[in-house]
Amino acid sequence: MDLALTFDRTLQAFDLSIAGADLAGDDTLASAVLTSLLCDRLAAGYEVQPGEDRRGWWADAYADNQHLTGSRLWLLAREKQLAGTLLRCKQYCEEALQWMVEDGLASDVTVTVFAPRMGWLVAMIKFAINGQARTLRFEFDQARQVWALAGEAF
Repeated sequence: MDLALTFDRTLQAFDLSIAGADLAGDDTLASAVLTSLLCDRLAAGYEVQPGEDRRGWWADAYADNQHLTGSRLWLLAREKQLAGTLLRCKQYCEEALQWMVEDGLASDVTVTVFAPRMGWLVAMIKFAINGQARTLRFEFDQARQVWALAGEAF
């Protein structure tokens, strides 16, 4: 059981969900996937200009393992909509969600990325969990510079 997170598209921020006078719980994948994809992962030195912020989560500096928190999807905000950008989007999603397979939350994670129109990316992420398939849809609106969970696709 995780604490339930709510993502505010306008503020581009997470907040803990409240249930009455208590924090809400979440036994779905939503909070784990939101954290994995929408938190900024540390970029490699070659991926940003000298002196530019590489972002990343502060606690990754103290982690015992090599798993970094978040994704590098934030790097795509400055990219043109080319085939290479779609490929990097797919790779960044897979990289950010690999821990779920390694930790046994899902037996497989499959990512499909496409651009339905200019300035818009869609990542369909299919999870295999206990023989069942679940697919979450994430969308990036370049004009607003916003990634968001658009819902569960069937």
